[in-house]
Amino acid sequence: MIVAVSRIWRLMALLMPLGALAPQATTDPSLPPFGRDTVLVYRSSNEKEGPFIVRIATFAPDRYIEWEDATTQGTVFMPAKLVSEARSLVNYQLFEAGVDTRGKDATTLWISQRIFQAMKGSSKIKFTIDGLPATVTMLGNDHLSIEVNRTEKSLPVIKTKDDRGAERWFLDNEENPLLVNLQVRNYRQQLASITTDRANTLRWTKDKKK
Repeated sequence: MIVAVSRIWRLMALLMPLGALAPQATTDPSLPPFGRDTVLVYRSSNEKEGPFIVRIATFAPDRYIEWEDATTQGTVFMPAKLVSEARSLVNYQLFEAGVDTRGKDATTLWISQRIFQAMKGSSKIKFTIDGLPATVTMLGNDHLSIEVNRTEKSLPVIKTKDDRGAERWFLDNEENPLLVNLQVRNYRQQLASITTDRANTLRWTKDKKK
């Protein structure tokens, strides 16, 4: 099954602006550890577009996930070395419909710990995004309301903007620097919920990727 790159790009654009923070959210920066059966659900600013769902089979030291949208699915494997040291981030290249893909030089959804540490130590850094050199400016820290195990929580985030105008936010967590917001022009997608307390969530992944 072939999916247009533009469609997958839209699916990977993440999170609504901070103005959408729920006022009733519990101000609690804690987040349950991610692991097998963690489920992430992203919702688009386009109401006609269905959710993008990520299910984690292995979180550490390697990262192995399955993903699906309304019509397609696949899996992505990121070796531990990339999770720790990758110097590149991709938004859609690893999400090929019906295919098991393996990160070779870059991570997706999460930045590496190396890039996260650089962000925390500088107001402007350079790394590769979607195969192109990018200069990324730190916009500051804030909190974002996300449903965690059916309870609204206010989680700390780092906000960034690259020199092509794309704005990205990541969880402010070195062990789990998840991309929770990407705005590209007028399109956004929101991480609506995180679930870590339900078993047997995986649809087709039975064993850890070798």
